[in-house]
Amino acid sequence: MDKLKKITVLFTGFALVVLMSWILSITGKPLKPISSDNYRPIPENSFRGTTDGATSFRSMEDPAANTTETDTIEWVTATEIEKPGKRPQISGKVPPFTDPNRTFVNAAQKILPAVVSIHSARKVRSSMGLLPFLKEDEEDEENDGHYQPGSGSGIIVSKDGYIMTNYHVVEDARELRVILYDKREFGAELIGGDPTTDIAVLQIKDEDLPPAFIGNSDSVSVGEWVMAVGNPLNFTSTVTTGIVSALGRDIDIIDNSYRYKIENFIQTDAVINPGNSGGALVNLKGEVVGINTAIATRSGYYQGYGFAIPINLAKKVVNDILRFGRVRRAILGVVIEQVTSEVAKAMGLSRPAGALIQSAGSDTPASQAGLRQGDIILAVNDRKIESVNDLQIKIAQHHPGEVVRLLVWRDKKKWEVKVELGEAPASSVPVIQGNNTQEESYDHFGMELRPLSENEKSEYLAENGLWINGVSLGSPADKAGVRPETILIDINNHPVLTLSGFEQLTDDLPSGKILRLKVKEGNFDDGSDIRILFLEIP
Repeated sequence: MDKLKKITVLFTGFALVVLMSWILSITGKPLKPISSDNYRPIPENSFRGTTDGATSFRSMEDPAANTTETDTIEWVTATEIEKPGKRPQISGKVPPFTDPNRTFVNAAQKILPAVVSIHSARKVRSSMGLLPFLKEDEEDEENDGHYQPGSGSGIIVSKDGYIMTNYHVVEDARELRVILYDKREFGAELIGGDPTTDIAVLQIKDEDLPPAFIGNSDSVSVGEWVMAVGNPLNFTSTVTTGIVSALGRDIDIIDNSYRYKIENFIQTDAVINPGNSGGALVNLKGEVVGINTAIATRSGYYQGYGFAIPINLAKKVVNDILRFGRVRRAILGVVIEQVTSEVAKAMGLSRPAGALIQSAGSDTPASQAGLRQGDIILAVNDRKIESVNDLQIKIAQHHPGEVVRLLVWRDKKKWEVKVELGEAPASSVPVIQGNNTQEESYDHFGMELRPLSENEKSEYLAENGLWINGVSLGSPADKAGVRPETILIDINNHPVLTLSGFEQLTDDLPSGKILRLKVKEGNFDDGSDIRILFLEIP
């Protein structure tokens, strides 16, 4: 019995020791400190908006406070997105925002007021394969000299009415009209255009318009969501979604006669159709990252892929047009080719990349900086070059006289070279003037005439003359064989220099008199493109 009591006392004492140890473990300090290797304090601002890539959910500020002033226009940028609302915190972590609808809705609401519909009377153009998607009516397409209704899209870029669009939307167009998102309608003036990049600028007379938020096309990535906004098939203010399916596409859609043409399109599978030309390609912050320009199609309508001009290039073109009246194209002065796998292997590169210099003309910026045949340009200002058109667009975004740093591969080593960019000759970059050029219709002859533009003088190798803008079917001019889009050089061996000069040569002549017209129909310098026509005065 005594032995049993002793065992009971020992067991009870042991139980009391265990109980006291447990109480001390939960009320006192831990017996062993936590290692700093597996414990890191959470910074106070861990869940706030940051500038190092984390998403900020602060409210949008006044757009006027986010503007960045450039030489010619105030481009509006959006650096933040709308706050989706307070979210619960679980175990110190913020769960991901799982409803994407609000993101798309917010982006659409920001861009829609800034996208306009552009309507015009323009000449019918035939297209095949890769199409700029300007909407054209199909009636009377055989009457090449007649104007047809056309429509496209545009983007408001300033409060005072400047609108950015594609050049092919307004090419050969007259009677331009712009319809805003709120249904108001304005006559528009063509300020200027650049066929080498397919960009044009219009202006309407109004104040306090809603400019689009402008993004950074250099930050666009393959796979990111984008939205296409425009007026396809005359369905105004249409929004479609897709992803960026490729970057840096050269689709050979701009006329090859332009020496300094640039094609470096953003490819997307967002649905776009005829009428989307000049509309906006936007990211999910509602920022414009491209101008919708063309589609890959065999039917003339959407078949999977569309192409947009990067907004960084478009901004530079618009600024130049507004400041200088033309595009000032920065150049290196080199002839470049694609780096193939064979070239990369021969030159000691690990993979095909960059642009191979085939020649650097004498007294060019490239030759003055020491560049030579066989060099491969790998980067411009620390931005990698993947292809020929990639180098072209990166240089084109700069201005003549700016200094750029090139990373060059030579003798299996990397070299850094500084080059002061030159300027392409003005004659090689076409100048498209506004649509306020004087034009006269001479109905008794059946001709529309206007003075030659500088671009037409250069393209047709003509110093003087009048541009024959249109010829009426069955008119005396039509019967005489006069064709539209040719140049009237002289009448009865008298040079035609101005519209008033034409009127002096043709006024008060009796019916039945025959006029001897000399017309230039091409751009040959040997005179083989000049025809002699005989027009009877009605």
